[in-house]
Amino acid sequence: MDLKSAVLKRMDEIKGLRKLLHENAELAFNEYKTRDIIIKYLESLGLQCHDCAKTGVASIMNDGEECTAVRADMDALPINGVFHGCGHDYHMAVVLGTAAVLKDLGVEECIKFIFQPAEEATGGAVPMIKDGVLENPKVKNIIGCHVWPDLEVGCIEAAPGASMGSVDDFIVKYKGRGGHAAMPELCLNPLKPSVRFAEAVNAMSEDIFNPNNPHILTVTSLNCGTAPNVIADSAVVMGTVRTFDVELRKTLKDKILNLASSFADSSGCTVDPFYDEQYPPLINDKELTEKFISSTSELLGSEKVLPLKPSFAAEDFSYFAEAIPAVHFRLGITGEGKGKYPLHSPHFDADEDALFYGIYAITNFILQGDF
Repeated sequence: MDLKSAVLKRMDEIKGLRKLLHENAELAFNEYKTRDIIIKYLESLGLQCHDCAKTGVASIMNDGEECTAVRADMDALPINGVFHGCGHDYHMAVVLGTAAVLKDLGVEECIKFIFQPAEEATGGAVPMIKDGVLENPKVKNIIGCHVWPDLEVGCIEAAPGASMGSVDDFIVKYKGRGGHAAMPELCLNPLKPSVRFAEAVNAMSEDIFNPNNPHILTVTSLNCGTAPNVIADSAVVMGTVRTFDVELRKTLKDKILNLASSFADSSGCTVDPFYDEQYPPLINDKELTEKFISSTSELLGSEKVLPLKPSFAAEDFSYFAEAIPAVHFRLGITGEGKGKYPLHSPHFDADEDALFYGIYAITNFILQGDF
C-alpha cells in the first residue's frame, strides 16, 4: 500500500475520532476522558501506553535505543464552557492517525507518540520532560504542528529558527507611605516611581527596536489609590514581554528589573518586583526543518510549502525544542467556508480535510528516515 492510500483508508475513522475528542474537551491537567480515548485507540493498534505528567500519555511503536517523537497537546479552553478553540482535537487526531498509518505500513523504526496536557495553562511539556518522556528510549528529535487559520487546506508553513515567541510577565509593586493628599510632604507617594518606571519601560522598548530582531514590551496596567484626596501606600505596574531571541529575552529582563530598582532608590520608596518567566521562544532546528521542508515540498509541491512569519503567540513545545532538535509547522485549515476565525475564538472551526495533510506530511517525513 502506498502512503496516500494508507492515509485515505483511515480518514473516516480519524475524523470520527477527532469529533469524539472534540465532544469530550477538558481543561488543563483534567484531560482524563481525553486520555482514555487516546489510550483505547493506541491499544487497538497494538501499542502499549503509559501515563506521564498526571494526564499525559506516551506510547512507543517498536523497540530501539533511539526514536523520533511526534507530539500533540491535549487540553481545551474555558470558552463556551469547555471548548477546543485552539485546535488541539485536530493535533491529537493527526498524531493518532500518524500512529495508525505507520502501523498499517509496517514501519520498523522506533517511534514515540507524546500526548501532552496543559499547553494552554501552566504547561505540560516541562512536567513530561521531568517525568522522563524524552528517555527510554532516548528521543533524538521531535515533530509537532499547529493548525493555522487563514492558511488554505493542503498548505503548510515552516521555517528554521524562531516560529513562536517567548512569554514573560512582570508585576512591579512600589511601596511608599500614604496619607492626606493635601499634606504630600508627610508622605512617600508610590505613584511617582510607578509612573516614571512605566514611561521608562516604554521608552526603552522604542530605543532598542530592531526590525531584524523584534520584540513586544507592553505596560498594560498601573493601579494606585481609590480616592482623589488620599495618597496610597502602594502602586502596581504590570506588563508583558515577548521575543524570538534568548539573549534579547535575558537583556530585557535585566533592564526592566534594573529600572524598577532605580526609581525606587530615587523616590525613597521600596520595590517588590516579580518577573514571571514562562515559555521560551520556539526555535526550529535548522537541519531538521530544512529536511522536513524538502520532503514535504516533494510530497505536496513546493507551492504548498510556505515560509512562516514568526508569531508572538507562545507554545510550550518550545521546551522540547530546547532539549532536542525539533520542527514545528503550521497546518492549513481554511476551506469550505471554515478556518477563518482566529485561534481562541469562541467560533473557531476548521476544515476536517486538514487532518489528511497533517498525517500525510508527518508520516512522509518519518518514512524518509534520513535524520
